[in-house]
Amino acid sequence: MNSRLSIALAFLPLLLLGSAGTCATPGDYVPDLRFTEESFDIGCVGVDFKVFHTFKMVNYGSDTIHIKTVTGHCDCTEVRFRDSTVAPGDTSCFLMIFNTANMYGPVDKDIRVHSTDKIIPYQEVRYTANVGQWLFKIEPKPVSVFFLPNQRSRTATIVNHTLDNISVQDIYLDSNIVDIKTIKSEAAKGESLEFELVPKDNLKTGTHLTSYTITVDLHQKAAPPFKITIPVKVVKF
Repeated sequence: MNSRLSIALAFLPLLLLGSAGTCATPGDYVPDLRFTEESFDIGCVGVDFKVFHTFKMVNYGSDTIHIKTVTGHCDCTEVRFRDSTVAPGDTSCFLMIFNTANMYGPVDKDIRVHSTDKIIPYQEVRYTANVGQWLFKIEPKPVSVFFLPNQRSRTATIVNHTLDNISVQDIYLDSNIVDIKTIKSEAAKGESLEFELVPKDNLKTGTHLTSYTITVDLHQKAAPPFKITIPVKVVKF
């Protein structure tokens, strides 16, 4: 055999191995249009309410991407969005409205987006909840906050029935309808976390809906983040 041919054949497996190592598999592909979060946990929430969360998608690519459809998992979920054209560097927002009517217990659903992204045109983002169950006997009172016309403020609490101590870790408010101020950030067993809610002065006449999500620190080792979502309704004349 020719010596040059022998050397080439000897190196051929190494060349093929190196080429295979640099090839991207489908799991390695990263879309240009990407969600800023993989999922959202609504946490514990009452039955027969609407709760809200805004998902965001950013175009990290160099070409404009068009969003064709955004659909919820079932009739319990409505999705609203305006920006169907996403220029490079821009963000598109999706308002998710989850209706807990006829629900009970753990919920795990998704929102599906179909776009002109050249790499992955179909994407999903998850949302989870626990409807009608107050885990660890940590219970909001009231389970929803309702403002009558001309009512200036309301106090809402989260009661700690069983744990030694809990505290407020974070507050997520989806829309600019009310302001929330923490009055009492820690609660021993039998006590309550307390919050003051005040509607915005610039609200237009009509009925305004939103929700806020409290992340509670349970002060227990290896305990995952515990969340409670409270719906809010403001009537303005």
